[in-house]
Amino acid sequence: MRRFTSPLEPSIGIRHYILALVVIVFGLYVLSSVFMSLIIVSQTPSLHAVKSTSEGISDLFSKNGYLSLNMIPFFVGLFSIAFAAKVIFKRPFKTFLTARSRFDIRRFFFSFGLWSILMIVSFFITFIDFNHDLIWNFKPEKFYILLILAIILVPIQTGFEEVFFRGFLIQLFGKATQKGIYLILITGLLFGAMHSMNPEIDKLGPFAMGYYIISGFFASLITVMDDGLELSWGFHLANNLFGIIIVTNEWQVIQTDALFMDVSSPVLGWDMVVTLFLFYPLMILVFSLVFRWKNWKKTLF
Repeated sequence: MRRFTSPLEPSIGIRHYILALVVIVFGLYVLSSVFMSLIIVSQTPSLHAVKSTSEGISDLFSKNGYLSLNMIPFFVGLFSIAFAAKVIFKRPFKTFLTARSRFDIRRFFFSFGLWSILMIVSFFITFIDFNHDLIWNFKPEKFYILLILAIILVPIQTGFEEVFFRGFLIQLFGKATQKGIYLILITGLLFGAMHSMNPEIDKLGPFAMGYYIISGFFASLITVMDDGLELSWGFHLANNLFGIIIVTNEWQVIQTDALFMDVSSPVLGWDMVVTLFLFYPLMILVFSLVFRWKNWKKTLF
């Protein structure tokens, strides 16, 4: 039995996970909405103004301000999981991160560095072939603020998604099955569903949805095989930091003052195909060799 996906907790049942899920959802949607509403109201002169700008809330803030506003649910959500760990499960928050005695920072940064290198290589190839679609967007004052905010906020944002999907939910469904393949499929589909409302789906079509789902499968696979989410979190953080700091566009979910602006029309690029069918398998191969993953059949089936 994998300790991370099925922690030893004889007194904890499905009902505890359901209660914890209610707490997390309440924090993620209700409490965070209250905080965000208070901030939005503080930026408008009247309630009527709030209603009239409900479709364009981003216009009330700078790009950095809007980025910060949208990070509030992840802060509250992560706090809600920590609260549930202590009050409901009565075990350390760390147990939703890894089965090891401590969080393996070496694994985390190895994954972060490897994915960063692959993205940089992909970016330079794109820049050489399609440089006319990339505009230098460097605005020193705004960028440096963005850089500081991203370093602080994005680890929280990715941390919540990792702990919720690859920690809490994997352990929840681990109560029902010990087969890793089912845990990977379920949490991967849920991860994709969470992104179904992103504007990228409307712009790029169903393939973009497939991209998120396969990315969810990949992240859950390396979590199940490695008995912790250090690798998945490192990969996720590198991916999101790159999309916030290095390249932005006018149709993704949040626009930023990144170094480059992609002005090309929304299309399914070769980079997505390379990511799914070359980079992800390569990452799995490297991880399996470096961290000596064994017993694939027993872990997955």
